[in-house]
Amino acid sequence: MKLKDVREFYSHHTSKTSEIVRQLGFAGIAVIWVFKSEVAGRPTIPPELVSAAFLIVLGLGLDLLHYVAGSLVWGIYGRIKELRDDVSSTTEFEAPRQINWPAIILFWSKTVVMIIAYSFIIRFLYFVVI
Repeated sequence: MKLKDVREFYSHHTSKTSEIVRQLGFAGIAVIWVFKSEVAGRPTIPPELVSAAFLIVLGLGLDLLHYVAGSLVWGIYGRIKELRDDVSSTTEFEAPRQINWPAIILFWSKTVVMIIAYSFIIRFLYFVVI
């Protein structure tokens, strides 16, 4: 196995995880919507699901920021390399390890936030519905 293979496996799994986090976010909103009710003519969600709703919205926001940060960091880095070092699209060079830190932090943040959100949903479904 080569380091290139490890990076491909990592990229594949983080990409799939991001897709699943996004799908779980939308599914979580749908679950919460199913349990909403009308109180005095206004839609209301059960108090037990308010935290889950907040965390799902936060998770989806972190998902967006994950890709925005990655695009921004790599776009700026590529432009700097192009202008300062006069590299072409075929020149090989090493990127600093820290360049991925913003995206990695946001990736794990959105994943953990969605897991916590689903723990609230599962608890609600277990104790309230069943």
